[in-house]
Amino acid sequence: MIPRAIILLFVGTAFLLGTGAPNSALPDDHHEALSRVFVGYVYQQPQNINYSLYTHLCHAFLDANEDGSIRPNKSCPNQQLVADAHKSGVKVILSLGGWGWDKQFTAIVSKQESLNRFINAVMAIIEKFDFDGIDVDWEYPDTAAKAAGFDRLCRRLRSELDTLGKKKGRQMLLTMAASASPSTLKSVENATLLDTMDWINVMTYDYTGDWSSLAGHHSPLFASSKQRGTSCSTELSMKYFVDRGIPASRLAVGLPLYGRTFAVSEPYAPTKKSALRPAVRGGSYSNIDKLITDKGWVRTWDDETKNPWALAPDGSAVIAYDDAESLSVKTEWAMKQGFRGVFFWQIRDDQMPGGRFPLQEAARKKWDQAGH
Repeated sequence: MIPRAIILLFVGTAFLLGTGAPNSALPDDHHEALSRVFVGYVYQQPQNINYSLYTHLCHAFLDANEDGSIRPNKSCPNQQLVADAHKSGVKVILSLGGWGWDKQFTAIVSKQESLNRFINAVMAIIEKFDFDGIDVDWEYPDTAAKAAGFDRLCRRLRSELDTLGKKKGRQMLLTMAASASPSTLKSVENATLLDTMDWINVMTYDYTGDWSSLAGHHSPLFASSKQRGTSCSTELSMKYFVDRGIPASRLAVGLPLYGRTFAVSEPYAPTKKSALRPAVRGGSYSNIDKLITDKGWVRTWDDETKNPWALAPDGSAVIAYDDAESLSVKTEWAMKQGFRGVFFWQIRDDQMPGGRFPLQEAARKKWDQAGH
């Protein structure tokens, strides 16, 4: 979930993966399969959280060594976060892994001893800290061998969580963060996803970045005609999952609270390998807002993709980002399509002076309206 260099290419029509039409699903007692979600990822140390915005929080990340032993982390897990969230009626899910931990996951699932050590350690933390479930962020189980290990991991976690849920008298959740690129899940069977996951958080962002040959938007709702040959968008990513047999009610749409900066004079301009990195980085929305408010950057609107751009006053850079308008449009679209809900990476990035979170607040308004 941390911003990363991922090139996502959708060519032609989305294709089905796995074994075809799904023939299995979570048990009926997983009643939350019908509930809408508004999820925020809390990265590292929790700070100034407006719990009234969320149905669920994912605390990121708990990591492990290749032998399955847990790596010490001062900020995650956090007992106070869980306690405060529960007081507000918000459930907290512990997120495992994150960008850059593919090697560890692959090693852990390759040996039964390591897998057992990892599962036992994670479940002990879930029970001790009173988490409501687990979020698996393996980037990525993109080979047959990794997919088989991913299946073993998720089925073990599902079983352990269900057992703990019976002990606690409440449902325990299992979710995952999934790349928006088909190539990262082509080896994963539909049965793995449908049998184990309450829902899937699809990371519909980072379509472009400083690795891209074109300064396209990094989180477009709809594909741009100016990006010929690399048509990618939130709409196409979500269509891929539905077309391969994952119900919309088991999918959440990712909403980023940060931007991607390109050292070009206008959107969709070609980037050059020899070009210098932008002198000003976009980063969080709160920083981009300061550039527009205090530094003379100009906001423009891309009506084809339904996203804003921020243009440097000297023509040296453009920032692809989201604001209250674009996230309102995306949230309204997501709920009309019947998706489970939306989620944010990461919730601190639109915190403004005075404690407001304008992007998440705007999205929540549209989410609430969809429920009436």
